[in-house]
Amino acid sequence: MSFQRYILRRILFVIPVVFGITFFAFFIANAVPADPVTANLPQSALNNPEIVETFRRRWGLDRPPVERYLTYVSNLVQGDLGTSIKTRRPVIDDIRRFLPATMELATFSIVVGISLGVGLGVVSALYRNTVVDYAARVFSLVGVSFPVFLLALIALSIFYVQLGWTSGLGRLDIVLQTRQPPAVTGWYTIDSLLRGDLRTFQSAVSHLILPSLVLGSYVSGIIARITRSSLLEVLGQDYIRTARSKGLRERFVIRRHAMRNAMIPIVTVIGLSYGSLLSGAVLTESIFAWPGIGRYMYQASTSQDFPAIMGVSILIALIFVGVNFVVDILYYFLDPRIRLT
Repeated sequence: MSFQRYILRRILFVIPVVFGITFFAFFIANAVPADPVTANLPQSALNNPEIVETFRRRWGLDRPPVERYLTYVSNLVQGDLGTSIKTRRPVIDDIRRFLPATMELATFSIVVGISLGVGLGVVSALYRNTVVDYAARVFSLVGVSFPVFLLALIALSIFYVQLGWTSGLGRLDIVLQTRQPPAVTGWYTIDSLLRGDLRTFQSAVSHLILPSLVLGSYVSGIIARITRSSLLEVLGQDYIRTARSKGLRERFVIRRHAMRNAMIPIVTVIGLSYGSLLSGAVLTESIFAWPGIGRYMYQASTSQDFPAIMGVSILIALIFVGVNFVVDILYYFLDPRIRLT
């Protein structure tokens, strides 16, 4: 199968998924047994029927759900996600404002997770049933099982409050808040480098260390377990024994034959983990006061901000669709069998 045909098939699969996402996101958000009127209007205004009716009419709450859904899809096709009830700004503008912070944190976290997870998984598989293997398995088990919010609180308490080794809350030091780098990408690390502001760059990296390590440790536990099991399965195959019997160096056998064939499940779990991080780690962002999409989603949920809830829900779903699309493309290059189907 040609690469172009393979991509076209994947795109055709994505289209109905996206429309299904809009359907379920809309009706699930509107099925919540709560009234956005009581969540957004003060108590004094609730006693005034005219204000309540004006609010419902302003946000389309007086129309049937089907009509609201069709209107929503029509606007969505034009790139309009609606206006947030809480911030009074277009939801698309809010997403542009908060998503880069989450993307920056998620990218640093997945780099930490891949570095630790793949490394520990490979070492654990190569030194199976040794002290090194047991230590790596304990680390991965703790990383997966330990509550992320508790790990975040412990890390913040030790490394910031007690030792003072890293910066604490937010994306920048307080003294630098007024000199934020011009928004080119929305990533403070990249934007500060483009501006040549090394002080802001150092502050941005320092604030990224703790939350990245917290999220990365959880992701690394999952990746390490998958890497170990996948690599052990490949190392038991006949072609690995054949390669060794030919006198090939062990490092060449592992890198060229074993790891390449073990990568498909590893790439899958890395893609899903990155999508999960991009969807917003609500507790971690709240603990570290990180102005990302997770905190925005939480605030929208507490205020019954339906346009924002639906906008972020669709964004999260599209992130997973996009990540899976990229993973499918990687499959094409990793597994020759796909090119033959």
